[in-house]
Amino acid sequence: MTITKNLTVLLVAAAIFLVSCSSGKNVPIAPRKDFKGNWTITSAQLQGAEGKVNVTAFDDAALKCFEGSEWVLPNNGYGSYTINGGADCPAGARQIIWSQRVNGGTTTFNFKKMDGVKKSDSKHVQEGYSLEVTSFTENSFVAQSPIQFEGRTVYIVYTFERR
Repeated sequence: MTITKNLTVLLVAAAIFLVSCSSGKNVPIAPRKDFKGNWTITSAQLQGAEGKVNVTAFDDAALKCFEGSEWVLPNNGYGSYTINGGADCPAGARQIIWSQRVNGGTTTFNFKKMDGVKKSDSKHVQEGYSLEVTSFTENSFVAQSPIQFEGRTVYIVYTFERR
């Protein structure tokens, strides 16, 4: 009886250990320094919705306009993204302030648009964007943003490649 009891306790302890070590996601936590540099969005897609859906990304331009956009993320946090233009795409650079956060094992890439805002006033900009990083390597990362569509959550998924 003692062996059975000890075996049961050992199995329960092992199960608790395995559950506590498993995050449910296999996404590495990406430190801020790994985001620094120049990136290009190679893919911007809506996942979870069927048919043609018109999406304006980041309250700026159509989702398709972000494919090929260039993102500059310097160490000081004051960066930019540039839409290269094309049919119905407003070309040009947009100033941003960016950050990276880790909360509960989830990495987020965050930014606020800063066009027309002095650096000293950046703390007064309340609205911004937060993307959950779902995969990260040295040369690419995938980030997603949830939106509500027809009563359910769908995701805008961006693939960034290092330039």
